[in-house]
Amino acid sequence: MIGTILILVFLGILTLGVPISMSMGISSAISMWFGNYNLSQIVVLVQKGISNYALISIVYFVFAANIMNAGGITRRIFNFCESLVGWMYGGLAQVNVLASVVFAGISGSSSADAAGLGLMEITAMKEKGYDLGWSTSITLASSLLGPIIPPSIAFITYAMLAEVSARDMFIAGIIPGIAIAIILMIMNNVIARSGKKACPAPTPFKPREVLRTFKDGFFALLAPAILLASIFSGVITASESGVIAVIYSLFAAAIYKELTWKNFVKSLYDTMITSSIIMLLVGFGTVIGWVLTIERIPQAMTAYILSITNNKIILLLLINLLLLIMGCFLDNTTMRLISVPLLLPLIDTLGISRIHFGVFHTLNCLIGTCTPPVGVGLMIMATITQQKFAKVVRDFIPFYIPLIVSLIMLTFLPQISTWLPSIV
Repeated sequence: MIGTILILVFLGILTLGVPISMSMGISSAISMWFGNYNLSQIVVLVQKGISNYALISIVYFVFAANIMNAGGITRRIFNFCESLVGWMYGGLAQVNVLASVVFAGISGSSSADAAGLGLMEITAMKEKGYDLGWSTSITLASSLLGPIIPPSIAFITYAMLAEVSARDMFIAGIIPGIAIAIILMIMNNVIARSGKKACPAPTPFKPREVLRTFKDGFFALLAPAILLASIFSGVITASESGVIAVIYSLFAAAIYKELTWKNFVKSLYDTMITSSIIMLLVGFGTVIGWVLTIERIPQAMTAYILSITNNKIILLLLINLLLLIMGCFLDNTTMRLISVPLLLPLIDTLGISRIHFGVFHTLNCLIGTCTPPVGVGLMIMATITQQKFAKVVRDFIPFYIPLIVSLIMLTFLPQISTWLPSIV
């Protein structure tokens, strides 16, 4: 009863246009009031939620991404990737994906990729004569690699909720991230060869240009290598990697001499705003998780679903369908905070690895950023390209195909996620 009240009030308030964080807080308070719980417990739970040591790295990763965007680091990454794969069919669209792979190894955020690197990619593709709809869509699709390829803000949050190692989650995301990138590049190749979208002819491969852009962007390209090597060697923890990311970003920005005091202050301001929103969501998500747990909603839902079928394949499909539907209405952080505590008992009952679940659950949440009506990623793309939201959605429709293919692959081939953590 209390769980039903919580969900109905949350959705009801959300439809009125109230911000998601406030909707979570109000619905939690109302459900606790109906359940005769002490409302002062909300303050304790919010503080407990945001006091987790692992979450501190989120602030640093957001800051590092902002510094890289302001300090010319992302531009050098893009230039190197262009020299490397610009000769392929769909040239700059393929560069778009590869640049996101490299940038993902630093930022850990799809929003940082879409808003920072994304604007640069779309502008470059537009100037070279690429179809704007294609440019916008592949930029959004490739930005989803940010939270899959380590380091990842999403994996840190999931690790806290699921009580698993953030380092193991980081390692688990490497092969899935590369696999998704390859699938997106195949999609680009199909679009380019179809002739249905404006696409310039491939440019010749120039080894000298590769060498020149590599030298120019050496310190930018070294960042993901340093971060991943430090984490996987055990020299630093996943939480400490955010600090290293900031220090190295400042070091690289100082070498390139493009980071001004004005941009530095703006990076600090943007970091504070973004981090505050994330922490507020995590805090209220902890309250919702507590209410659901104390009312035994996850256990009741697990028993109900298992009473319908105990076929593992069907259950996994149902879980994905549920998450995809949730993604239409919730941003990925809120979705993660609500659904992970709800689904973990079912996942454990099915004998599914929490590491494996974390990877395909994260991709589910990310696809939600691309689905209307909420679709934060779609909104970012519409804003930075000054297009109508409906047009961005319409142009993105073909790219649901590679994303769903990737989701099915990660769901039913657990070895893709679990093999590397098992041997490191």
